[in-house]
Amino acid sequence: NGRPHLGHAYEKVLADALARFHRQRGDATFFLTGTDEHGQKVARAAEAAGKTPRAFVDELVPHFQGTWKALGISYDKFIRTTDPRHELAVQELFRRLKDARSPKTGEPVLFEEEYEGLYCEGCEGFKQEKDLDEQGRCPEHGTAPKKLRETNFFFRLSEYDEALLTHIEEHPDFIQPDYRRNEVVNVIKDGLQDVSVTRPNVPWGVPLPDAIEGAAGHTVYVWADALLNYLSAIGWPERKYSLWWLAKEGETGGPGAAREDAFQHLDGQGRPGAAWAGTTAKKHTNALHLIGKDISRFHCVLWPALLLAAGVPLPRQIYVHGFIYARGERLSKSAGNVVDPVELAERFGVDALRFYLLDAIPTGRDGEFTLEQLVEHCNTHLANDLGNLASRSVTMVHKYFEGTPPADWDPASLQDASARAALDALIAAAASAAEQVPKAFHELRVHEALDQAWTPVVRANEFIERVKPWTVAKDPARHAELATALNALLETLRLVAVWAWPAIPHKSEELWALLALPGTPGEVRGDAARPAYGGGAFTGRPLGEVKSLFPRIELEAKA
Repeated sequence: NGRPHLGHAYEKVLADALARFHRQRGDATFFLTGTDEHGQKVARAAEAAGKTPRAFVDELVPHFQGTWKALGISYDKFIRTTDPRHELAVQELFRRLKDARSPKTGEPVLFEEEYEGLYCEGCEGFKQEKDLDEQGRCPEHGTAPKKLRETNFFFRLSEYDEALLTHIEEHPDFIQPDYRRNEVVNVIKDGLQDVSVTRPNVPWGVPLPDAIEGAAGHTVYVWADALLNYLSAIGWPERKYSLWWLAKEGETGGPGAAREDAFQHLDGQGRPGAAWAGTTAKKHTNALHLIGKDISRFHCVLWPALLLAAGVPLPRQIYVHGFIYARGERLSKSAGNVVDPVELAERFGVDALRFYLLDAIPTGRDGEFTLEQLVEHCNTHLANDLGNLASRSVTMVHKYFEGTPPADWDPASLQDASARAALDALIAAAASAAEQVPKAFHELRVHEALDQAWTPVVRANEFIERVKPWTVAKDPARHAELATALNALLETLRLVAVWAWPAIPHKSEELWALLALPGTPGEVRGDAARPAYGGGAFTGRPLGEVKSLFPRIELEAKA
């Protein structure tokens, strides 16, 4: 119901870095994003703008798509919940819910009932008194929910507490980070209530299928509609959806995987679900959801329960990230402190913004945004560390070897003991990073992956100060020493271009071109992504012209 802000951008940049990491390794990867376009909140925003809901969302969607393009978001599909294909899938979900039976009492999971409750339009959900602050307001939106009395169709969520707790206990990686998992477990243990999954008199939504008695005038509750995008986008309810939703044993994209038939006894259809019917080799769950903490209950409680009722395996993992705050307040339209990510990217550079979001904000935690922090972080790590290393190294190859890296590699030729020790420290840091960077990416610790990737950069700059190539170059007899030093620096730059590519793809590719290496860093995998000091990767190819990869950023002085 509004344009994308920096909080939206953080989530997409994080997802993009993970998708790029897996593609770089050769993993089959499908990256989905899109827009949730139905519901009362959108309808009222459209009305306030003097537009129909359809015209309103049609006008907003290109802003999201344009923003993600500007930030280098490499999604495979952009889904809109107004797509006819998605709406048909939502109706199929409700046909399945109509036939499903609950796991404890065997009662229908979908039932009609009159309900009176407190409805927060911002959250698009009913609230209990315990969910509100001392002033009776929604803590997320700072507004008091409205009391509504409606006859709705409900989903019997209350009977799925034991099933959800059992799955979380047996698969602790299902919800990450662990402190978010603990929050969800506490919510479930406090007791689940049946939840309204339709709204009467809210025409901007997916109508219930006629097969459900009493469906006339009801549209699907926006969350039951929006959540299904994860399945409809990959072909559900047709069997082809499992090509991405499931994977063979040993081919899953990370922790938390369960065998697809682990849920068969909880299948609300009372029969083998379509997900595992007729299969011989059982596959494992493989979908990863990346979501904000404000919608964790919908994703970690309601969504898996709906899937169990519909006979569909659960996602492999739900990762819950934090918020970005400015001056102590969460970035949001209601707080009036939105930050335009495209404006930041145009001002400071796309990869500078991406690096700041991924490196300065610990993955999963909340982060505080200020322009001053962005500038300081990027100047320190990009301009001073990596940019300076690239500029000095390439400049010295041009100055001392006419731009073509020499073939010599003889660490024993280093005359100064501190230089030999610094080279050893550099090579050791690179060997450690080769192990730790992919491990951290796999475990969704992206900030730690970048920290590990930058350690060799720091060690390389220290090595320059110890070996002093400008002094060594004055003595022709020390040719091998000079060549060894510069080859060590170039190999470090090659490795960092590979490791940093998921986070800063454009600048990594510029660095790759500067090093005159074939292909792109996004195509390097296996042994080629490991340290090869003295391996001759640069021999015979002239380097590109010296350029400043990361010019220092200067904030304009306040008037």
